[in-house]
Amino acid sequence: MDACTIEYTHQTEEGVFSIFMRFLDNLADKSFDVTTAGICCFCFLGFFVVFPIQTLCWTAGFMALFGLLLLSSGLFSNYPIITSQDGITWSPLHALSLRFRFTRPWIDISAVEFTRDRFVSNTPDCICIVYKDGCDVQLRLAGFTKKNLELLLLLIRNHCPQAKWLPSDENVRLISPSTAPINPLSFTGLWLDEIGSRLGSTAFVPLDPGSMLQDGRIKVIGQIALGGLSAIYLAQTDEKRTCVLKESVVPFSSEDEARKTALELFKREAQLLARIDHPRIARIYDFFIEDDHHYLLMEYLEGRNLRQFVQEHGPQKENMAIVWAKQIADILAYLHAMEPPIIHRDLTPDNLIVEEDGSISLIDFGAANQFLSTATGTIIGKTSYMSLEQFRGKSSPPCDIFSFGCTLQFLLLGIDPEPFSYSSTATGRNDWKTLQELIRECKHEDLNARPTAQAIADRLGLLMRERGEGKQ
Repeated sequence: MDACTIEYTHQTEEGVFSIFMRFLDNLADKSFDVTTAGICCFCFLGFFVVFPIQTLCWTAGFMALFGLLLLSSGLFSNYPIITSQDGITWSPLHALSLRFRFTRPWIDISAVEFTRDRFVSNTPDCICIVYKDGCDVQLRLAGFTKKNLELLLLLIRNHCPQAKWLPSDENVRLISPSTAPINPLSFTGLWLDEIGSRLGSTAFVPLDPGSMLQDGRIKVIGQIALGGLSAIYLAQTDEKRTCVLKESVVPFSSEDEARKTALELFKREAQLLARIDHPRIARIYDFFIEDDHHYLLMEYLEGRNLRQFVQEHGPQKENMAIVWAKQIADILAYLHAMEPPIIHRDLTPDNLIVEEDGSISLIDFGAANQFLSTATGTIIGKTSYMSLEQFRGKSSPPCDIFSFGCTLQFLLLGIDPEPFSYSSTATGRNDWKTLQELIRECKHEDLNARPTAQAIADRLGLLMRERGEGKQ
């Protein structure tokens, strides 16, 4: 069972101690006059004279309870939220609201509500996880870092597709509190399809068929895909060459420094990608900026992507999977051997094409994704194929190896892996034991324990020779 720890600062949320302190504050707000205060003191002294032992016991008990609340608040102020494939384990500070059942399965979550003053709001300061038995967990947004909050919401959305998200229009704008909390939020971008919710608005409008770019040099034929702040088009150059055009835009709400950094990153990565010369990687013909939109012009490869192929033909036999895995490993080995190494960042079945000759080619890169991530402060990628360290912004060659293991697992099983899971175990197939260990190594929790792309290619090449497989 794979556990994931999400840091959260409970000093900012409504735990038992904060509820008690709020109760005392409400009493203080009553503004007792002198007469009322005198009557209270007289009554207390009267009880003490008539029932001295009982009064002392009650006073001692009250002070002990207050001390325990204070102690528990300190002990569990930084108690993490622990998630696994089975559910979530919450802090003991949520004992009352959870009826002392700290570990709850994912399936019991009925709703996720963004709230302010306990009411659903488009500008919330809290998130409320509601369970089917009526229990709920109230969390202050200020208690999270941005990435930890995104991680929690991604896990809930992936594990609880039946849960309701309120507000229903999902147009939630998360803002940091007026005071300066620990790890304040500073959202300026968008959560794309992985979360399904937008923070703020965007004026991104895709290009219409027939649109001309670069003074008529490039003509848009039609839209292939659209998501978040990017789109992919089929295009044609003035030389009548059919190409793929990838468009990305930074929201105007982004800070100037973030936009500048993103632009520099886009240019640098586009220049790196333009150096690629591999027969199984779609070439980058050009990159340019027009009307504050950023474009990559790429080679067009005919065929179906690996996801479409598996959906149509079903999970693949191990022999075929070995051949394709070798080709993918060769591609990664080439990219990782470049100086500096090129990290794909988005290796999934959607970005691998099965060409007419039956070979696998790579058609898309994470350059524009990384560019958007920098500008918006949002990690962009498909969570079922992302390692936890990549989600937290630490991309490296082992991140591609993790994605390779997930892609190979999809090829053999026909279903997406569990998000952020290091497990390679699955039921229903007994004929892929040879690749089971390789997948396990590629998805190892310790990134330093994962094999290199070249080591994988060599290993699969040897296996193919031993089995006498077909052409690579």
